[in-house]
Amino acid sequence: MLPPSVESMVQALADREVAIDRPQTSVATSFNYDVPIEKQVRLVAEAGFSHISLGTRPEHSGYLEAQRRRELKGRIADLGLAMDTIHARPLHHPKALEDSAATLSAAADLGASFVVAHVGPFNCGVDGLDERLTLTLAVCNRLLPVVQETGVRLALENVMPGPATDLVRRALFDLDPAAFGLCYDSSHDQIDGPRPFDLIDEFRNRIYAVHLSDRIKAHVAHVIPGEGFIPWADMCLKLGTANYTGPILMEVLMAHSRFQVPTDFLREACSAALKTWEAVRGERMRRNN
Repeated sequence: MLPPSVESMVQALADREVAIDRPQTSVATSFNYDVPIEKQVRLVAEAGFSHISLGTRPEHSGYLEAQRRRELKGRIADLGLAMDTIHARPLHHPKALEDSAATLSAAADLGASFVVAHVGPFNCGVDGLDERLTLTLAVCNRLLPVVQETGVRLALENVMPGPATDLVRRALFDLDPAAFGLCYDSSHDQIDGPRPFDLIDEFRNRIYAVHLSDRIKAHVAHVIPGEGFIPWADMCLKLGTANYTGPILMEVLMAHSRFQVPTDFLREACSAALKTWEAVRGERMRRNN
């Protein structure tokens, strides 16, 4: 008979393996900010998601307010959901240090492991890129003690292909990989696409989070997979080669979708997330066998 301490360790490992095999799917609250957070959480749970992710509007979810955060935390737990990520303000925002530190602390309280942030403008030219990099590194390094204290890491999100995403790439090359990684956004990556999924290859061991959605055309993006032009099966195969085992987060918007009823939209988004999770996991298992 195993000693109690060893037995509990074995059980914990077994529980972890079960958790890994369970589909991990998430959706961002940005799908429709006109739907109050209280209703959103219920609809997300009813649609079948395992996680929920908070978008960039803290006033919508109230996660920066202690009382509203307690209520949100309780509601999420009661519905059997878990918190995936929180999307902070961009790191070039004048109040980036204060806001990001508060977001990291709130994420820790809500059980999220990652905070996602843009490091600069969505699109920019090469002029001034070195200065932007210096600012980004300064902000990130000043946030490092908060990251270490909370245990919540920062995922820097790719934006417009070209100089704006090069800024993310260069910042990650200089930052501690134990604290800073990539949030891969498929809809951003495929602007002017279809394009190769080179960014997944480049950061295959450092993808902390994903924002997955399809793209129809310029300025019509973040739609449910299958509504746009992205070769989704190819993206799933590529993501399956990366060292990413977190939730499949659908950062999709109702604005340009053919599904204009929240219950229908979330049902379709969850179905797409499950298919994506199965395809990514299947490719990973195939490569590991």
